[in-house]
Amino acid sequence: MDNKVNQAPREMFFKCAVAPEWNGLMALDMFVSRFTYHSKEEWQEKLLQGDITLDGKQIFPETILYRGNVLIYKVKNYIEPEVPTNFKVVFEDDEFALIEKPAGVPVHHTGKIFYNTFTGIIRRAFNSDEMMPLHRLDRDTGGLMLFAKTRDTAKRFQRHLDIILLKKFYLAVVPGIFPEQEYCQIPLSEKTDSPIRSQMFPDQNGKVCATNFRRISLLNENIGQLSKPFSLVEAELETGRKHQIRAHLAALGFPILGDRIYSHSGVYYLKMTQGPLSEDDYAILGAKNQLLYAYRVLIKLPYWSEAREFSVPCPESWPRFPEYSV
Repeated sequence: MDNKVNQAPREMFFKCAVAPEWNGLMALDMFVSRFTYHSKEEWQEKLLQGDITLDGKQIFPETILYRGNVLIYKVKNYIEPEVPTNFKVVFEDDEFALIEKPAGVPVHHTGKIFYNTFTGIIRRAFNSDEMMPLHRLDRDTGGLMLFAKTRDTAKRFQRHLDIILLKKFYLAVVPGIFPEQEYCQIPLSEKTDSPIRSQMFPDQNGKVCATNFRRISLLNENIGQLSKPFSLVEAELETGRKHQIRAHLAALGFPILGDRIYSHSGVYYLKMTQGPLSEDDYAILGAKNQLLYAYRVLIKLPYWSEAREFSVPCPESWPRFPEYSV
């Protein structure tokens, strides 16, 4: 694909309708509370210089918002962080596409990435705004994702994905010698007082989670500055909770290499919120992206008589494990 297709435009327009919970708020108060990627002073400046309109007219910090009003925010000299935009179509028919996502690109927009989300990249590549991911992967997780090619297909299957996406398998690289087999049923939940809001913690009152782990191979060599040995582990999801594999492996004492949240007590995730990590930081983590990959799926589409398995190899940038092949 021509990379020019994925060069973010220099001007971007973001549109949203005033939600019920914003009704009666002053514009400045709403932007400060809802869109935290700018400070109060920055939002005030943008309102005063006319970068934001309400129903087509300029508004000011003290303008009162009412439900249903349409806000448009014009961003000048728009710049996004670079992300990988390559992908591979593994399977495609009239209704579905199974696509291999690279690690390092978010599926949906974040506070800093709106244009080059993986969904946006795929929609531009297929020249279709109807392309819809039926599930998601973390930004730093690569691998197989199933897309619906039409809104009708997405509507029919997104809430009942388990009837077509029968099984999902991941590969992970962890330090140490992982058990040959491990069935993990540790419940997980978030903690409101955690400095990392997205982190999941073991909690006997949390959501039921179940993961089947199997050690595939051992590597008796150092990885960069990290001392041997290492294990290549396959994870089969029985439930699909947020960060399930990452949190389960960390709880078992085997955090994934490169995982900024679940290794080293989250120090490098918190450091990253203040600025870019250094090469020394990545050397300690073991990788620039977490070594977790959705490498195999079992799918049975409604018009197939039998389920089919699809798989992809782990990326070339990963350590090479002996006696491993997809």
